[in-house]
Amino acid sequence: MARGQVQGSRGLGAARRLGPGMRLLRAVALGLLLLAAGFVAFERLLLTGMGPADQTRLYDYVYASGKSESSGFVTSNASADGLLCFGSSEFYISKDLVSMCPQAVFGEASRGVDMTYVGEAYDQSLWQAIAAGAYAQKTGSKKVVIMVSPQWFFKGNGDQSKFSSKFSYSLYQEFCNNPNISDETRAYVRRRVTALGVDSSKVAAANGDSLADRVNALAYYQADQLQLRSKLSNVISLAPRKSAARTDGTAAGEPDWQALLSQADAEGSSRATNNDYGVYDAFWAKNSKFLPELNQNFHEADDEYADLACFLKVCRECGLEPLVCILPVHGSWYDRANVSQQERQLYYQRVRDICNDNGSAYADFSSCEYEKYFLCDTVHPGWRGWVWIERAVYDFARGRKSGFLGGAEGLAGSQDGTSRKER
Repeated sequence: MARGQVQGSRGLGAARRLGPGMRLLRAVALGLLLLAAGFVAFERLLLTGMGPADQTRLYDYVYASGKSESSGFVTSNASADGLLCFGSSEFYISKDLVSMCPQAVFGEASRGVDMTYVGEAYDQSLWQAIAAGAYAQKTGSKKVVIMVSPQWFFKGNGDQSKFSSKFSYSLYQEFCNNPNISDETRAYVRRRVTALGVDSSKVAAANGDSLADRVNALAYYQADQLQLRSKLSNVISLAPRKSAARTDGTAAGEPDWQALLSQADAEGSSRATNNDYGVYDAFWAKNSKFLPELNQNFHEADDEYADLACFLKVCRECGLEPLVCILPVHGSWYDRANVSQQERQLYYQRVRDICNDNGSAYADFSSCEYEKYFLCDTVHPGWRGWVWIERAVYDFARGRKSGFLGGAEGLAGSQDGTSRKER
């Protein structure tokens, strides 16, 4: 028998010795690899890529489905001075309602600070922790912000029941692929996503439990990326064109905060004319009798508080420096809903304690519960609220102290002499 025939015979014998299960696994693996290759080819030919897009547009402030899960797109198109800002539905507030929102104050001028939105409605602390781990290896700026909403900490852990519908396989896969995340943190997140109803096969795939799972991970990731890329044309279409001032890049300097607060009072007064709560008219007309906050509490949300601590731990492990914006409740509205001051203070203090335990800075707006026009409705930052938040973010980005900043080794206090009492 010729030498080549001997080698061929040995190869055939080896193939025959493989059991039917292994042969099936190899066939499935090959099929999935070919399918993944097809996805890649289709994406490159027909869909918007995750890289740089039309640079005459400003993408940081776009709030749209599919954007935040597309970490490659967001980081490729973020402004050079952009800080990743993790949050939820507060990013929906546009300048049509609040003309001193971040898009207008930061986005329309070159101020050296931008807020790059990451998150949508119902994205809570666990989603943010996964996103932070996914984005950490791609972002240039290591300073980040998280907007913490009181509603996340309602009894029963807010809207955690919606987590499985908000779950992003792409972000979770990228989180699991981040070598800086400890085994302990990885295991915690795995337990939580499993408890909240994420498909166990996807969890196993992202964690690479077996050879088959690692093959599945490739297919799941490419399929998810395909879906996300199909949404990017809409994201791009919603991105505003850069203003002339932004295009020429002339430094605009620090915003005039006092002028913005005066503008906020005037605009809030003109938009909230049919109620005593300082919320905009259309909201009041539709929701004045809707009271989901009735008899709520903040002490039955241990999982959510633990998830927030996990977010800060992910930041620490990945070299991110977070600022936690502690948003206030609407004081008079919560009085109406029979949620006591003691209960509300419990929420603020627990969040502050979590920040202190993790060495994280925070911007504490709990003193603004009764500040008219801080919120534009009963939930979201409004005319005065966005000005205060923007100032805190600006000061944090510049590494200086101001009235609302606390935690992280003495950020509390004021470098420029402005105290909270002077508001």
